[in-house]
Amino acid sequence: MSRIKKAIPVILILFLAICLFSPSFIWAQPQTHVVQRGDTLWDICEKYYGDPNLWPKLWQMNPFITNPHLLKPGDLVTLLEGVPVRRAEVEQEEKEMPVKKAEEPKPITAPAVTGIDVSGLTNVQALGHLSVKEVDPWGFVLASESGRELLAQGETIFLHLNNGKAAKPGDQFNICKSSPLIKHPITGEKIGYILSVLGRVVVEEEVGLGFGGGAFYKKEGVYKAKIEEYFRELNVGDLVLPFEPISQCVQPISLDEPLVGNIVATQDQRSLVASNRVVYLDHGFNDGVRRGNIFEVVRTHLVRDPVKGEMDFISKPRSIILPDIPIGTIMVLESRPDTSTAIVISANEEFLIGTYVKGLSWVETPDLFTRIPTCPTE
Repeated sequence: MSRIKKAIPVILILFLAICLFSPSFIWAQPQTHVVQRGDTLWDICEKYYGDPNLWPKLWQMNPFITNPHLLKPGDLVTLLEGVPVRRAEVEQEEKEMPVKKAEEPKPITAPAVTGIDVSGLTNVQALGHLSVKEVDPWGFVLASESGRELLAQGETIFLHLNNGKAAKPGDQFNICKSSPLIKHPITGEKIGYILSVLGRVVVEEEVGLGFGGGAFYKKEGVYKAKIEEYFRELNVGDLVLPFEPISQCVQPISLDEPLVGNIVATQDQRSLVASNRVVYLDHGFNDGVRRGNIFEVVRTHLVRDPVKGEMDFISKPRSIILPDIPIGTIMVLESRPDTSTAIVISANEEFLIGTYVKGLSWVETPDLFTRIPTCPTE
């Protein structure tokens, strides 16, 4: 009995040591976060770790996220492994303790993260994208109030949404057009469809009274809307898709791994590319491409080998591969699973679609953007 009494203090000491040096013994480390409306990866890192600058690592842990500033409510975000979560409950208890304060603490502000403002280069709401699959629209433009087929900004139109799709007053939609199936300019393989954004509309009310068989009936899915933004020619019959807001402030991000791809198409579907043009790449989020990544546009440099080979009389003459020649710079504005959209920041010369691009990596952000205004990222 005396041995048991002597052992009790030892057991208590060991128990307290485990509690003090192993916080996870008492406070369970959360593994996931359910996205709430308005959440960003910046906010989530601030909430759980007290360090918003950890958001690029959190992004890498969740490859389904295409835009760290536009999270979908209800999505499940996997939290970082091996990074301690700050104890919000304990912090709250400490705040509530009746301790007399000598002075009011100064508010702590998060360090500003600087991005670049691309609004002077392109309208980010009209980027469009390259879709590897045929576009499945929500509906189409049914008619205009004026009766005209060719539409203009400020005009009242009517939308017809497909079965199962609905809208309410204030909802925004993009009016779009899809290109025919296009091919890769180098490989000749089919790569997808260019989805062009023509304008943005805002729903005003649901309408639609049908008549047939000698009787009236309620027609579902017909909405009155107003054209708020007009980017290019817009017609009755054009496609309706949900509006996807894109921030014009982009933070440059270094590529984690070397990556080489091709510019396979342009926003205006032209073959020649120059500065300030929107282009589409054949690599996307699944390949490691992120919004803010920088690529160097390069021209391959081949010269004929002056030394003849034994088989030159049968095959083509041999070539010497010299270092690539940099001819421009592009920055990714939006990354999708298999393709991405970029803006040509600079170009020393015009170049054709199919031109190669090489991803850039750095420790400190290069001064490539000194002529472009900066902005605080959201």
